[in-house]
Amino acid sequence: MKATIAFFVVLNLLGLNTSFRTHFFVTEQMTWIDAQTYCRKHHSDLSTMTKEEAQLLSSNTDATYSFSWIGLYEDPDRADEWIWSGGQVEEVDNWDTDQPDDSSENCISLKQSTSKLHDTLCSDMLSFYCMDAVESVLVSQNKAWNEALDYCRQHYIDLVSLSSEMIEAEVINVTGKSQTDFVWTGLRFMAGHWFWVSGEDLQYKAWSVEGEPKCPAGNLRCGALDRNKKVWKAIDCEKRLNFVCIKKPYK
Repeated sequence: MKATIAFFVVLNLLGLNTSFRTHFFVTEQMTWIDAQTYCRKHHSDLSTMTKEEAQLLSSNTDATYSFSWIGLYEDPDRADEWIWSGGQVEEVDNWDTDQPDDSSENCISLKQSTSKLHDTLCSDMLSFYCMDAVESVLVSQNKAWNEALDYCRQHYIDLVSLSSEMIEAEVINVTGKSQTDFVWTGLRFMAGHWFWVSGEDLQYKAWSVEGEPKCPAGNLRCGALDRNKKVWKAIDCEKRLNFVCIKKPYK
C-alpha cells in the first residue's frame, strides 16, 4: 500500500534549474535494495531528504511503522561515508542518540518517533519512502502555447505546473533571465474549467486582480505567469513567449 505525502520540497540548484520532490510512503515492507528497486520502477528513487523534511514526513506517517527506509547507505569502499541512492555524498548531521552504532549496519532508516536516522541492517524488512523528483528549466525560445507544450514533451517531460506558492516562487527565480515578461506554464482552459496539463491539483491559485476567467474568449485559453507581478493571466495561445518545462533530475 502506498500513501502520498502532500509535501513538496524545493531545492535551489546552480544555473536556471530548480528541483522539486514529492514523497510517497510505502507501507509494504522490503529490504533496502528491494525498496530501491521498487522506487526506481514506480517513481524516481528512494527518498533523498533533509532533516527538516524528515520531521515533516514523520509527522504525516502512521506511527505504527517505527522505522522506514530512506535512500541513504554506506559507501562500500569507504567506511563512515554515506551516499544517497541518486549518488550524492552526504555529511549526515541528523543521527539519533548513540547512532551510528554497528559497522555491519550499512543502510539508513528514519525513526518515525524522533525524526532521526539509524544505521540498520540492509536485510531488515521495513516500510520506506519513495520520491518523484523533477527540475524546472527555462527555455529561452519564443513559442506559441501548443508549440511550447510539444517542445517540453519532446525534450523533457511537460510544461511546468505552479501547484503551490513555494513552487511558483522558485519558478519565478528560474525565469530571471527570461526574454519575455510572461512565460508559458501548463495552465489550460478546456471543457469549462482551468487545469494543469500534467494532471496536478489546481487548489492553489494566483490569478491577477481581474480574477480567474470563467469563460475566456476562444483565443485566451492558455495560462501564463507574469514573472514581474507574480500572478497568472489568460493570454492569447498564439502569443510567442519563453516557457518553463519540467524534467527528471540527476540525468
